[in-house]
Amino acid sequence: MTILILVGMAVLVGVLLLYVFELGRSRRLLLKAGNARKALRGSEELFRSIMQNVHAFILLIDRDFVVTRTNYYDITKARQPEGRLARVGDLLRCNNALSAEGGCGTHELCGSCPIRKKIEETFRAKSSFTDLEAILDIRDRRGEVAECDTYVSGEYMEIDDKEGMVITVHDITRLKKAEAELNRAREKAENADRSKSAFLANMSHEIRTPLNAIVGFSELLASASTEEEKAQFLEIVHSNNELLQQLIADILDLSKIEAGTLEFTFSEVDVNQLMFDIEQLFRMRLEDKSAVIQIIRQTPPDECVMYTDRNRLQQVVSNFMTNAVKFTDEGSITFGYNRCAEGLYFYVKDTGSGIPEDKVNHIFERFVRVEQNKKGTGLGLAICEMIIRKLGGKIGVESEYGKGSTFWFTLPINGRQIKEQGTEIDGKTNL
Repeated sequence: MTILILVGMAVLVGVLLLYVFELGRSRRLLLKAGNARKALRGSEELFRSIMQNVHAFILLIDRDFVVTRTNYYDITKARQPEGRLARVGDLLRCNNALSAEGGCGTHELCGSCPIRKKIEETFRAKSSFTDLEAILDIRDRRGEVAECDTYVSGEYMEIDDKEGMVITVHDITRLKKAEAELNRAREKAENADRSKSAFLANMSHEIRTPLNAIVGFSELLASASTEEEKAQFLEIVHSNNELLQQLIADILDLSKIEAGTLEFTFSEVDVNQLMFDIEQLFRMRLEDKSAVIQIIRQTPPDECVMYTDRNRLQQVVSNFMTNAVKFTDEGSITFGYNRCAEGLYFYVKDTGSGIPEDKVNHIFERFVRVEQNKKGTGLGLAICEMIIRKLGGKIGVESEYGKGSTFWFTLPINGRQIKEQGTEIDGKTNL
């Protein structure tokens, strides 16, 4: 009897110990399961955070292109009309998809969609792709359509024995624009470098020409045997000295214009008086010219006052007049101005040799000359164009070879807005 009691107690103790052990094991398992659930929730939160903050459109799609999950939309709210599930093109707001009643895949152009073709190929091959660049016509919420450059990749997978694919769409429109701007900037820099090299080469030649003449004829002057020879050599030296001075002045003006440091002094200008002063100046110059040229000034009878830089205005008109005198041996030079929609229209018309057709469109470029045997720097008209554009005007030429040319430009009457765009220092404005 005692033995039976002892055996029973031993069994009871064993059962209790087993219960306690199982209870502890169960608690440990429950604790592990709880930790696992916490870890799973943490992983899900981390995944969701990454998905929502990544700068790309990520879609999980099935074999029918239906989007089952994405990082930017609540799919339950993305159903299309008549309860249709959203497909890739619907969520990307592809214009073709939004234009078709059936949505993505039903438009006549969907068959040629590069993204659709690539996804279908990848499903068949059960593989992946990472190298697709495609341009999509995207319609925004306001209904406006714009081209969007995209970079698309896809990864095939099977989830619960169902085919699917993760599609990642990167909008690289800004990157493409930045790349295009960088290429344009590089081309501009390369062109500027070539222009600089060409400019230096031309300047070297242009400066050497009058310098060689000055040095050469100065040496001949010392050995001249007659007064007539001395006078002839002095005239050549004087002429080339003027050319060299003009060349240096043009170079300085050109460099200042390009650096934005050319100074403009704005004031009220009596245009009729300015035209009269220019007429008198060139009548005096023509007294030394053997050919007979008639100068005709055409100005309105009423007073005209404009707000601009008088010296720069005179510089441009005088340059036009100088060229007209240079290329006109007989006939007339007519200059003046008229009122126009842009303000004032200035012109210088001559009956000279005119400009060959192949040079008309290049006449305002640097170092372009109509006739190489005529004196000049080849910079005057280029500087004139820059000055007029700085003063807010337009410039141009009309010419018929052998019959004459008309150089013209327009300027606003009130140049105060132009002045305000520049930087004023000591009463002078840099434009």
